[in-house]
Amino acid sequence: MTSSTRKERGFTLVELLVVIGIIAALAAVVIPNVSQFVGSGQTAANQTEHVTVQAALDLSTAEGNVPLVAQLATTNMVTTDPSLSPVYMRLGTTVCSYAWDVATTTVVQSACP
Repeated sequence: MTSSTRKERGFTLVELLVVIGIIAALAAVVIPNVSQFVGSGQTAANQTEHVTVQAALDLSTAEGNVPLVAQLATTNMVTTDPSLSPVYMRLGTTVCSYAWDVATTTVVQSACP
């Protein structure tokens, strides 16, 4: 048996295949977990925007600038969207009733217990 005086450097084919297998296994675990967060960020942003707009409308309604559609609705008006959600229009938080005055084009309080 002869001894080699030079040092061999590098990786064997088996070592490279083992490393590639480990990387593939990690990718198979990580990629599905990361991809679920990609869409959830946009969903959370949309929900936050919806809450912000609703809060602005609530504040404006409380100040008397914007009447609620549910307060203006008559018996022949639809205040729900049956194809999407039964709570399409929110009801007011007040116990009073309001009506639309055509002559003055304003919302007037018609009844309050």
